[in-house]
Amino acid sequence: MCLPIFGAAGAALLGTTGATTGALASTGVIAQAVGTMSVLGPLAQGMLTIGAQGQQASMQAEAQKRATIAENARYSQQVSAMRKQQATESLRLAQEVSAANRASMEAMARKEVSAAEGGISLGSASFLAEMRDLERQVGEHNYAIQQNQYLADQAYEMRARDLGLQTQQNYININKPIATPNVLGTMLGAATTSLGNFSDAKRLQARQLSSAPTTTTPIE
Repeated sequence: MCLPIFGAAGAALLGTTGATTGALASTGVIAQAVGTMSVLGPLAQGMLTIGAQGQQASMQAEAQKRATIAENARYSQQVSAMRKQQATESLRLAQEVSAANRASMEAMARKEVSAAEGGISLGSASFLAEMRDLERQVGEHNYAIQQNQYLADQAYEMRARDLGLQTQQNYININKPIATPNVLGTMLGAATTSLGNFSDAKRLQARQLSSAPTTTTPIE
């Protein structure tokens, strides 16, 4: 259906006109095809470009989805391992405090027995001084452990925050904006090219017609 419409353009592109002799009749068919392609070709190319852009956008979206899932798994694994290590460290320190308190109580009990066996009054200044010194040692030991626990917890929290910030940055790097197919721009560009080809062909045809030699038929 388009061949008659663009036949003139094709004839111009091939350097032939409709005013030539019948010997070039076969060239007219080719001219029509060339004219059609010169106009419809850019439109077809534009549609192919839009399809390629859509496919690329889909592939990028799928890649981002897989990368996001992998990043979630990495973050969860690191946080889980860190919290497990933190829990293990907290348990160790708690056991150390409990052992120190138990050892202190046992030491106090032994001193009481020893004082009683030695005839020393449990209310005497020397006995009380020993008890206070033992309590002081246990208190200083437990305080040091508590400080270590506090500093360790702070370090774990800072590490967890850094992991979160790193993951957020990774999300930003992964999920970059995906360019959608530029349907309007692509088709406008293709249409402009098609119209330009058609206009050029028409101008060329007009010049060929104006410069073609005219023939007269003698009257018998």
